[in-house]
Amino acid sequence: MNMESLSGKTALVTGGAGGIGRAISLHLAAEGARVLILCRDTRKAETTLENIAENGGKAYCHIADLEDLEGIPDVMNALSADHPPVDILVNNAAISGFMGPVTDTPPEELDKILRVNLMAPFHLARLVLPGMTAQHYGRIINISSVAPRVNPPNSATYNISKAGLNALTVSLSREAAVSGVTVNALAPGLVLTDRIKNARLPGLASETGQTPDQLLAAMTARTDTRRLTTEDEVAKTVLFLCGPAARNITGEIIEMSGGY
Repeated sequence: MNMESLSGKTALVTGGAGGIGRAISLHLAAEGARVLILCRDTRKAETTLENIAENGGKAYCHIADLEDLEGIPDVMNALSADHPPVDILVNNAAISGFMGPVTDTPPEELDKILRVNLMAPFHLARLVLPGMTAQHYGRIINISSVAPRVNPPNSATYNISKAGLNALTVSLSREAAVSGVTVNALAPGLVLTDRIKNARLPGLASETGQTPDQLLAAMTARTDTRRLTTEDEVAKTVLFLCGPAARNITGEIIEMSGGY
């Protein structure tokens, strides 16, 4: 895409201050979009906003906990009071959830991960879609995972949440495509974000009796490309889906796993 090809567009990125979300925020801003970041970490948000400003981009942050579903309308009302309507929604925020067999999983852990990984994207899409359909342009991109296909053991809550997100993607596409709104999901394999390195990888390693380094090497070896997907690669695919060349791509779950 050309520099400032998203000029005049407003993009909302959940979890947009760290990991994949940070890369998406940086790339969207570099293309001229006004980026609205929803996140919980003030320190990460400040750093990301500084990085974007240093490169001439425009970005703003709103601190919010997406587990609080009842608070989402208030968050969106606060954003709409200060910014133009959302043209691009990137549902990136996610948590890893409880690691262990279903029989050991506390019910509240399932509720928690579904709130963040599935129900928050549902509510956000519901709130931004009327504006998108009215202007006959909108892009909703959900950051999913290969987990529903691979189904790693002792990760039922996470697998379920991402499977639901995939189903939501297709359902929204069926409803919105006729109004010029595309809805897609990106499903990367392992991407070494801080959350993966500090939480999910150690959890999976402990379940398999391996060290995190051993597990990482094994997972890399299982890819056809013998490499892992990077944060920038995911972000650049988001940019492509926002552009005119992707206007007839909708309802797709696009895997980015190197053939994992």
